[in-house]
Amino acid sequence: MPEPPIADPTTPAAHSPVAPSPAAPEAAPTTPAGLVIALDGPGSSGKSSVGAAAALELGYRFCDTGLLYRAVTWLSLHRDVAETDVEALVSLVSEVELAADAEGRLARVLVDGRDVTEEVRAPDVDAAVSAVSRVPELRAALLDRQRLLAAPGRIIVAGRDIGTVVLPDADLKLFLTASVAERARRRAEERRVNPDRPEGRAILADLRRRDQLDSSRAVAPLRPADDARVLLTDGNRFDETVKLVVDAIRKAEASRPSAGDPRTARKSRRKRRGPQAPEVASASDPADSAEGSRPPRVPAPAEPVTPLAHTPIESHQTLLIRFVAWAARLITRAVTHVTLEGDVDAIPRAGPVILAANHASNADPVVIGAWLTPRLGRRIHWLGKKELFDWPVIGWMARNGGVHPVDRSRADLEAFRLAQRILEEGHLLMVFPEGTRSPDGALQPARDGLAMLALRTGAPIVPIAVVDSDRRWPRGRLLPRPGGRITLRIGEPFRLADDPATSGRGRAAKGAATDRLMGRIAALLPPRQRGAYAAQVPEAPASADEA
Repeated sequence: MPEPPIADPTTPAAHSPVAPSPAAPEAAPTTPAGLVIALDGPGSSGKSSVGAAAALELGYRFCDTGLLYRAVTWLSLHRDVAETDVEALVSLVSEVELAADAEGRLARVLVDGRDVTEEVRAPDVDAAVSAVSRVPELRAALLDRQRLLAAPGRIIVAGRDIGTVVLPDADLKLFLTASVAERARRRAEERRVNPDRPEGRAILADLRRRDQLDSSRAVAPLRPADDARVLLTDGNRFDETVKLVVDAIRKAEASRPSAGDPRTARKSRRKRRGPQAPEVASASDPADSAEGSRPPRVPAPAEPVTPLAHTPIESHQTLLIRFVAWAARLITRAVTHVTLEGDVDAIPRAGPVILAANHASNADPVVIGAWLTPRLGRRIHWLGKKELFDWPVIGWMARNGGVHPVDRSRADLEAFRLAQRILEEGHLLMVFPEGTRSPDGALQPARDGLAMLALRTGAPIVPIAVVDSDRRWPRGRLLPRPGGRITLRIGEPFRLADDPATSGRGRAAKGAATDRLMGRIAALLPPRQRGAYAAQVPEAPASADEA
């Protein structure tokens, strides 16, 4: 079945709803002096530096609440206080103070009057801070202090649970994020280490570990607030991301109702009724940002949507999957002959893997699933249009067969996040990079999302060519033509990260990565099916199926 394309996630898309957090006490309201801005995001997403720069431009105060947790963590390490000693850990809070720097930002950490701002950013604190910050009693002890800091208004408060727990009624909630690879690179540059050296790889591993801890903790897990704008910043210049935040705040200031405006009460009531479909602002496209060809974009609020039911992300093949694959082989063999070429055993049997194929016909997913399922012994995960699930029987089979529903009207970000999660959990993902069937059987230009996904996750790619499926079941034909032959050709696994041409940033690097990926697929196809990527294939003698 055709799948929605995995597009470049830095283009605008509606953020899918997430479960609400437990109710938290009301935050102190802002004053006419300015707004209260909640700025959340994972580690090294840039929220501290971006938030501080935006505050400076707007004349706001800035508070990085992560410094409080870092300070307590640093103290606990120096006092040999274990995270399990809750009473002793909480007692350290009274010794920590945030002080203003020369520009008015609450960015200096004082412990007993001593400035330990640099010490709290040390690697040993990085390794321990997530575990310490998960202690519920510590979070409760720091909650009132954070709210008191925000009470006067005109402040940007940065952290991991500001919009969801600390300041649930903040005037504006922003969630700043980037891929874990991008964040690791930034932190490595900040510490002046080579991202490709052991020190840099250790930073990447630590961020992945922290992301897992922060997003899975029982108390205040890391997630965007339901009414937050999500800003994806991969490839953005620093000043572009700052401009996104500044523009969003100025827009919120301009649209803020007066104290007596009845819209204020309506807004408050809406927040209490439950989660709303979030409004998403995407950072500008990295390629365009790098070249300065167009300004950042902040789309209009998304319409409320009904969350899609999730397909389990599992690795084992169910009896249903094996039966459907067997039945598909039986039916296909009654219509045409299928030849399997290439080393199927070279496809990894464990860990994340991307299967990437051309999409010339409706027969492609049928043939791929039917012939590879019994050979691989592991579940293939697919992305399918949500309309498929409107049919009760087909929808049930799809959900239990590894097909994940995606709303194509907002598929860019949703599909990318879902695909990334499948790979990061060590599963097998099947993707058609073109995103839709070719009208003539030849390769169409692919979008850059799959290449970015492969680079971001480090997953190996197995190129697959489905040869002549368009002749057996052309687009627009209700049923396939009997006879003939379809060849399923498996290429050698490769990693885009191993190609120096894909190591840069911006449009050129993304385009090079996509060309390398599609060139691998094109090399497995006959000339008539190479289409937009014919130039990526060196001249070679024609084979028998190229006629």
